[in-house]
Amino acid sequence: MPEQETSQDLSTLAAPEGCTSKRRVSERKIQANRRNALRSTGPKTTRGKRTVARNAIKHGFLAREVVITTGDGQETREDFDALTGRLCEHYKPVGVLEEFLVQTIATCLWRKARVIRAENGEIRKRLDTLVVDSGLERADKANLDLAITDIGLPLFSPDNEADGKLASLDRWMVMQAVQQSIRGHSPGLNYLTALLQVAKAEMTSHGHISEETCRRILDAFGFLDHVFARTCLRATIRAKKPATEARDQLPNPILDEPSDQIRSMTVALIDFYLEKLQAFEKFAAERERLETDAETRRLSLPDGEATDKLIRYEAHLDKQLYRAMDQLERLQRQRQGENVPPPLNINLGRRG
Repeated sequence: MPEQETSQDLSTLAAPEGCTSKRRVSERKIQANRRNALRSTGPKTTRGKRTVARNAIKHGFLAREVVITTGDGQETREDFDALTGRLCEHYKPVGVLEEFLVQTIATCLWRKARVIRAENGEIRKRLDTLVVDSGLERADKANLDLAITDIGLPLFSPDNEADGKLASLDRWMVMQAVQQSIRGHSPGLNYLTALLQVAKAEMTSHGHISEETCRRILDAFGFLDHVFARTCLRATIRAKKPATEARDQLPNPILDEPSDQIRSMTVALIDFYLEKLQAFEKFAAERERLETDAETRRLSLPDGEATDKLIRYEAHLDKQLYRAMDQLERLQRQRQGENVPPPLNINLGRRG
């Protein structure tokens, strides 16, 4: 059994203040410490060996400069030391030059990890706000469509001279495309549903549709379902026009109430369209989900400019990495007594 006596640092055995004599260590204890020191074989665990292996190089100037130790992009020095230690275990460098090349390899690998993080950041920058951006884009499209329909049919009337180059049929086709587009997204479908619910409530409570609601129905459905739009128009209160006098000349025009048949037909058509709009809402939600999924897959790579920058930077690091690995291998082979030929450099550039 080894002797258990251990020595103490003589500096800690200073005499109390006012006393000039020093405490003496027995010869027996000194001899025991020397014998125990001969039995010391260093750390035996894997972690301990890894720590000791990088004692000589973990304080190198490359290690101090490559790790970002402050700010939002702070990195962990322990992780870099662990990487350097594993490389030391693999290459077992001897001498300053080999240790420097191991540090260079560790630095290149550390910076290549940053390339992957940068790529991840470029992708997340595009994907993290995709749902919000897509929702805003659809909302903007819906607001434009609804604004056009709210302007009213006179904008697309043949009498409108706002654009003399646009034919009347082309104006109507534009309005038809807008009405079709409204039914393709959730905001537009919500607007149409609310509009028909207002029309049905007016029919239930007043027996007719107001002129403002009817105008909005014409703007939203007139070019897609003319029969439905005309039925709603007949469900409004109109002034009877005598055969001999104009309606606006009557001091008290006679109002024409819609018949019961028109009322029941209008309510039935409104209910039919409300059910259809519910189906459209399901289709629109599914389409938006598929569009978002497809856009997510499309944006799973950085844009062209970022990709080009990352590729060029990684290629530069690869060149440094392979050069350092090659130099380290040559040095170690020479140290082991091998006859290593000089490196072959081939210049593929044009000669003058």
